[in-house]
Order: sequence, then C-alpha cells, then structure tokens
Amino acid sequence: MNLIRAITIIASAAGLGLAVWAATTAIEVPPVLIPEREPSVNPFGSGVAALGKVEPRTREQPIGAPQPGLVTEVLVDVGDAVKKGQPLFQLDARPLRADLVRAQADLEIDRAAIQRWHAQPRAEDIPPLEADVERARAALADQLEQLDLIREAQKKGAATSRDVTARQFEVDRARAGLARAQADLDRMKAGGWKADLAVAEADLARSTAEVEALNLLLDRLTVRAPRDGVVLRRQIEPGEYAASDPARPALIIGDLSDLNIRAQVDEEDIGLITPHARAVARLRGAVVEEFPLMLVRVEPYARPKVDITGMNVERIDTRVIDVLFHVEQEPKTPIYPGQAVDVFIETAPKR
Repeated sequence: MNLIRAITIIASAAGLGLAVWAATTAIEVPPVLIPEREPSVNPFGSGVAALGKVEPRTREQPIGAPQPGLVTEVLVDVGDAVKKGQPLFQLDARPLRADLVRAQADLEIDRAAIQRWHAQPRAEDIPPLEADVERARAALADQLEQLDLIREAQKKGAATSRDVTARQFEVDRARAGLARAQADLDRMKAGGWKADLAVAEADLARSTAEVEALNLLLDRLTVRAPRDGVVLRRQIEPGEYAASDPARPALIIGDLSDLNIRAQVDEEDIGLITPHARAVARLRGAVVEEFPLMLVRVEPYARPKVDITGMNVERIDTRVIDVLFHVEQEPKTPIYPGQAVDVFIETAPKR
C-alpha cells in the first residue's frame, strides 16, 4: 500500500509540473503594432470635433433630365469647365419635331386665310355681279313695259283684272331680283366681314402659340448648365434612357474656384461655437495634413445625422447643425468635393 501511495504521489507531482510547463510555454507575446498614422487629436485646448465634407463654393449642382427620354448626345465630360447656359446633353426630340412640322403647316394655313380676307374683293369677281345687276334691271324694265301693255288691253276689254295682277307680281319679282343683284354687288365691293377676320386672327394666334410652345419644349430637351462650374461627375451616355430620378442625376457640376467645408456639429455643442471661432481641418488617410478654415455661417436648421464616422460611441439618433467654413488655404494634397475631413473648432472653456 505504501508503495502504491508513493507512486501515485510521484505521478501527480509529475503531472502538475508538466501542466505548469505547458501553460508557461503556450503564452504568446502579442506583436507591437505601429499605427500607420497618428490619431486625430484636437489641436485646441478647448474645442469641438466634427465630421466635415468638402464641397464647392456654390455646393454641388445635380443636373437631371427634365423628362424621361433617350439620350442622343452628351456634350461635356468630367473635368470640363462649363458656362451658364451652355448645352450639356440632348434628349431625343424627334416626336416633338414631328408635332412642330404639323403645327407650322397649320400656322401657314391660318396666315393664308388672313391674306385671303385682306385680298377681297377680287377684281375678277366684280364684272359678273355688275352684269347680273344690269340683267336684273333690264328684266324689271321689260316687266314694267308689259304691265303697261296689259293695263291698256284691260281698258279695251282685251284683258282681265287677273291678267293685270299676275303681271304686277312679275314686276315685283323682277324688282326683287334687281335688289338682290345690287346687294350681292355691294357686298362684294365692301370686302371681307370683320367677324371672319376676327376668327381668322384668333386661329392664327392659336397656331402661333402652339408653335412657340413646341419650340419651348424642344429647347427644354437640350439640358443647359444653370451656372458656371466644372463637371464633377458624369453618369449618362448616348443611347441611354434617362429617367427623372433625383437619386441618380445625369451630371454633377460645381465651382472649384473656392472650396468650403460643411461640418456636422452636434446640437449639444453648437452653443459653444462663437462667430469668430478658429477652426482647422485635417485630412484622413495615408497623408495627414491640416489647413486653416474661416467660419462663414451657422445654418439654423437641425437635422438627423446621416453621415456616420464609424466610432463606437457615435449615436445614430443624434441631430446635427451644419456649420459652413471657407478653406482659407488649400493643403498641398489635393482635396475633392465630397471628401470627408475631420474638423476641429476652438471654443471657450465649458462652464
């Protein structure tokens, strides 16, 4: 029994020693990792940090299609400088051009109708009507003469009163025919009716308005630059169907002559910023560089925060207020609209 107990104790001690050795040799020493760049630290003794975004002086200007349609031509490319009113791209205008051709034909018809009214009476139309008047006058004279003859015959008993009455009716008919022929001649000599001219002029005005409206719609299919700037992004090509989608504009232009930084300041910190506060921006990425900023304005509207920095302590239900800064001196490293930077704003010490 003593031998077995001794063997058991010795085996237990050996196992414990083996376990201690295995545990001590299994500990790995973690390597020392050197950060690629220094962390962003507020250079001011008391300040506010915010996420900033580079933007052109007049902000980015999305350019969309005025209506869905086929793109026939794109006249600019990324990096091109454009002037206000310069054509940027063209939509298919063939359906509207077909409507314009028909409208212009109607316009010419209405113009011809007015010219025809002013051309009345035609010189060729007067002589036939004058001849009708002379024929009616001669017919009346003939009927008057026959009336006199029938009255003489009645006195001699060769005609009845009925014959005289019938002849009187013929005289009246001939006199009415003369009056009608004379009225037709007078109407022809008087020219066109004023009411007809008013209707023709109204038709001309309608046709003119329709042509002008189609021309405006045609011009609308040529999308032009609303301001001076540089094409920052192009998302459309000839042959592509352009949709009126604000989320995907065809082009984005902006004025790169001056750059601004739009910083999202937490609503709880906005009261610490003074009108003449100093501020700096710091680039992110492999190249770290600071450049000074000048406060332009605080935009008085709080909105939900949409740009997330990725920090663990950041809340997504935070409301922020935009503070606009002007880049006083651009860094040596180029910066581009839409690029994210860290913004540090000097504040008075918190009370």
